Amino acid sequence: MKMGFRIALILWTILMLTLSSLPDFHAPDLFPKYSDKIVHLIEYGIWATLFLLMLKQEDRLNNLLGAFVAVLLFGGILGVFDEVHQSFISGRSMDIYDFFADIIGITAAIIVFRIFYRKPRYYVPERKK
Repeated sequence: MKMGFRIALILWTILMLTLSSLPDFHAPDLFPKYSDKIVHLIEYGIWATLFLLMLKQEDRLNNLLGAFVAVLLFGGILGVFDEVHQSFISGRSMDIYDFFADIIGITAAIIVFRIFYRKPRYYVPERKK
């Protein structure tokens, strides 16, 4: 069984949760005021892309809509968990707008994946007569 994207997804999730556990972690003042929302959008977009690539690599994309719903559901749960988790970290807070940025990032990744996703076309050679 191919496990490359599964391992990448697990490592990315661990990295995301580790960085969100850092106390008093803020973007430098040179960044715009709401740049943290863009970071959330990008990190959850990457997470969703890795999830979809894992499903594709493991041949689990038979039902594309079901896969998209699963990615959105699991990503949403991870986003809620992350925000609640941050409410217990010194200098961090739970922010509903961060969660919305997470969902937008996941949705954008799903849309981009859908645009570029092609079902495998199997080559069936013609019989010689």
